[in-house]
Amino acid sequence: MHNNLIKHLTVVLIIFSNLSFGKEFNELFTIYEPIENTSKIEQSINLSFNNMIYRLSGDDSPSNIWKIINSGTSRKDLIISYSVKNIDDLSYLQVKFNQDMLVSKFKELSIPIVGYSRPVVLFLFEVDSGSDQPYFVSSNKEIHDMDKVLKKLLNSLSKERGIFLELPIFDLEDTKKISSFNILADPKTYIASKYDYHKLVNIKISNLGLNDWLISGDMNANFKSSNFVVDLEEKFRTFLSRLIDESLAEFQVQTSNESFAYISIKGINTHEDYLELNKKMKMILSIPNLEIISFSDNTISYKASTYGSIDSILKEIESNGFLDILASEEGSNSINLYYKK
Repeated sequence: MHNNLIKHLTVVLIIFSNLSFGKEFNELFTIYEPIENTSKIEQSINLSFNNMIYRLSGDDSPSNIWKIINSGTSRKDLIISYSVKNIDDLSYLQVKFNQDMLVSKFKELSIPIVGYSRPVVLFLFEVDSGSDQPYFVSSNKEIHDMDKVLKKLLNSLSKERGIFLELPIFDLEDTKKISSFNILADPKTYIASKYDYHKLVNIKISNLGLNDWLISGDMNANFKSSNFVVDLEEKFRTFLSRLIDESLAEFQVQTSNESFAYISIKGINTHEDYLELNKKMKMILSIPNLEIISFSDNTISYKASTYGSIDSILKEIESNGFLDILASEEGSNSINLYYKK
């Protein structure tokens, strides 16, 4: 029995160690589209719909948009509400989409879905301007004009596509430690060790001389231009678009792959626990429907309709923050979970 237990736990650990790190993108079905004035609401609604399809499918190809429109569904059929919001002195059209209707439409048309669980990409930009001390771009400090441009682009595409594009945050201790590294030690290893991420992107930006910049690492380019920051932004945007598509593709759930699973959740002690669990389970898009089998001894058991593979379901569950995975064997359609308050 002891050997069987070790074998079982080993299988579980192998499955879990292969899962990619992600976090929940809470406002998945809400789009904030910039708007100049109320006369352009229709245009902003159309753009918000396009961005919603790109975000939910994980693919910025317009083919999925046309699949939905050609199926006889109009954009407004999938919208719950919209209103103009002022954020940081800028006007946005806040458009809330109907989760159930969108997921159902994606299923009908066999369009893959990326749920609330979204990849985290950590960016390490090492900048050597040639005149100042080399540094790493952080989210809490701006040293060069390019820092602001890079941060703004990461932030805007994060919100637009529904993905976490992150920069490190350095406190005083980090700054001292990084500056103390010698030529034989790599500070990138130290920085990366402090974060959880799905992908790590290393980019070095070096000034070789007047108007001569070299980009190396995971992105490669050479600029001989007086408009370096503008050129860098354009090149980096192209790089990011490809990276985002590749990262989201790894989190896609195939809606055409329907199956079922038996899910047991411990730790449901009150009616309020049950109501909160029911609300949060709706955020796991790879589980479109739950049928209660039993509820006793603070454990609720479901037969669940599922999309995609068990691995994709576990990936969503791992990043939601309210459930711990207790057990799931390879090749099994049973999942044991614990509800965290």
